[in-house]
Amino acid sequence: DNRAGSFWMQLREHYKSKGHGSSEAEEQDFDPNQFALCYDRQPISSELSLGVGSGALTLGGSDSLLHSTPMVFADDVSPGIGWYTVHVKGMFLRSKGGSLSEPANNSRYIRVDADENTLNGNAGANHGIIVDSGTTDSYLPSNLKPAFVEAWKEVLRDPNAEFHNNHIEMSAEQVKTLPTILVVLQGHKSGSAETNDVAVGMTGHPSHAAMFNSITDKNPMTITKNDVVVAIPPEHYMEESHRSPGTWIARIYFTEKYGQQSIFGSSFMMGHEILFDNSSGRVGFSESHCDYSRYMEERDLMLEQIRQNGATNHQDNTATIVEEVKEEEEVNSAQLVGQDNLHGSGWA
Repeated sequence: DNRAGSFWMQLREHYKSKGHGSSEAEEQDFDPNQFALCYDRQPISSELSLGVGSGALTLGGSDSLLHSTPMVFADDVSPGIGWYTVHVKGMFLRSKGGSLSEPANNSRYIRVDADENTLNGNAGANHGIIVDSGTTDSYLPSNLKPAFVEAWKEVLRDPNAEFHNNHIEMSAEQVKTLPTILVVLQGHKSGSAETNDVAVGMTGHPSHAAMFNSITDKNPMTITKNDVVVAIPPEHYMEESHRSPGTWIARIYFTEKYGQQSIFGSSFMMGHEILFDNSSGRVGFSESHCDYSRYMEERDLMLEQIRQNGATNHQDNTATIVEEVKEEEEVNSAQLVGQDNLHGSGWA
């Protein structure tokens, strides 16, 4: 029952019962017009015996304990229509895979040479691609495929390397060295003010200098420092067959005719906590492990330290606790060196 705010009151009481909202400031942080989704990475066959985690849903806002990068904000360019629509301003391929927070070493950047109308499948700044949690795969404009394929061939240094949606045999290590897709989205006006351009998800971050310096194409770009970058590593857009381990398929399809609605599905959303902020007309992106079991362990550790220290501010303690936990982790395998790992695979 949502009449007179009844549902909001129920959510707030549940939020407090779980250890949040211990101060007036935290209660004010709960916004009934916001929610966040964090989709766990698609497991590979060797991990299936451990079970499949789905991720996390946060009501009333986002949870910084899940964040491995600061959250950055893209415009919802069509608020009020029932969808969350982002406007794509650029797309790049980066060799050797990796995420924003854990890039591969000695990568090369190749721009997908397409204008904004082609990238979004429609004309106008208020058109774009919807972020849809109910769609498993991503469906992009069909007119974008030729430019994407050319960039794919160049980044793999193979003139015969066609991007396709056929099953191919590859090892998990080979998949991790496929290109990462970097999508530049129109930033929300709050973006630079809240992150001061230091977040790795902002186009003004120094790590993106090589990407933008690589541009030699003819189609002009209108990217500003307020825009944001979202990475789609190969482990997210490639899916291994559960019936035939070692066989993979790309789950990004270039099928939508010009004027039709293109979709960023879970292959795009995976590995991020994404904030859907209806009140401010924005969509937030932060890279995340999205592992709910790990989240609960870190949260319990944080709450225990808060109780021991008598602290009252959740935000002041989160970063310290997360860093303590992360120091114990091994280096992520995304930092692989050498494109030679692709030799002998279905995409060599």
